[in-house]
Amino acid sequence: MKAGIITHYDVHNHGAHLQLYALSSQLKELGYDAQALRYKKNYDFMGHSLDKKYSISLRSIPTYIKYLFQNGVGKTLYNMKKRKLLKAFREEKNLVGEYYSEATSLDATVIGSDEIFSIEPGLNPCFFGMGVPCDKVISYAGCFGPTTKDFIKEHNAEEFIEAGFKRIDKISVRDQNSLEIAKEYSNKNVTLVCDPVLLYDFSKEIEKAKEKKIRQKYCVVYSYDKNMNDQETISQIKAYAKKRNLKIYSVGFYHKWCDKSINVSPLEMFEWFTNAEAVFTDTFHGTVVSLVSQAQFFTRVGENKNKLRFLLEQYGVTQRQVSTFEEAEDISKEPLDYEVVNKTVQKTREDSLSYLKGALEN
Repeated sequence: MKAGIITHYDVHNHGAHLQLYALSSQLKELGYDAQALRYKKNYDFMGHSLDKKYSISLRSIPTYIKYLFQNGVGKTLYNMKKRKLLKAFREEKNLVGEYYSEATSLDATVIGSDEIFSIEPGLNPCFFGMGVPCDKVISYAGCFGPTTKDFIKEHNAEEFIEAGFKRIDKISVRDQNSLEIAKEYSNKNVTLVCDPVLLYDFSKEIEKAKEKKIRQKYCVVYSYDKNMNDQETISQIKAYAKKRNLKIYSVGFYHKWCDKSINVSPLEMFEWFTNAEAVFTDTFHGTVVSLVSQAQFFTRVGENKNKLRFLLEQYGVTQRQVSTFEEAEDISKEPLDYEVVNKTVQKTREDSLSYLKGALEN
């Protein structure tokens, strides 16, 4: 059997690649040859000039020259290497297949995961399975991200969302905000499931990571290049690390102020998170990978509160949420009890897998 996946498959982000790898691997265990379907994304709500940035061609050269002057040689070279690593990962794992409208012989199309339902960039019909030549369309852990009901109304997109959900036979989402929107605009049963990175069993990768011998003790910073560069944040993390004689490694993103910014493939993230003394993050998948790796983490919630705050509540780890990383000092006095957390993860995994199996069979 053959399945297509509609998701963000080529973004400059390890979390997006991990969730695609996890979902495609889980579908393969269920008997499907699964790959992401390619598409061209619409950026009308963010300014259509963004197309020059993401469509690599001669016309995008000025954009990248501007990037070089604004960000410096170190960050530019780091991200060039990162782009190559992520591309190599997609190719090695055979994660991306046909263009969505040209896909042939699909037995099922799975929408998700990640912020596939978000309309912040613009309206993309294929993100709801429209135009995909396949009768069975389901969603797994779809997410509206920062999109709210008010944003949908302000952009006159209510009919678009309603039509999109009519195309999807079985709907599942991964956070409360997405659940409420899907229920309002679909008039269908909507199931809450876990992110694919929590759905798929990465125990082999974790055991392999534990065998890795790293001499220097360290903490991990996992945040987008543009974030966690303010002096307050830097001082707080450096103070925590200095007290414990830890190196500070930025993994997957470039942060000049860290001792080292380490380029890794998506699966290598488990190695660095598992062996870290602590993880400082402000991202959804930084928190998810911490949970899978059983790391002692501290999460600062910002604009991504719709999905990130719910994630912390869902797994009973709200005590790891911080307003500033200065709070990490007190929080670290009570390490996370992963014996308890893992029970919640396992139960959510079983329920989510049950939904996926049922949605594909019916």
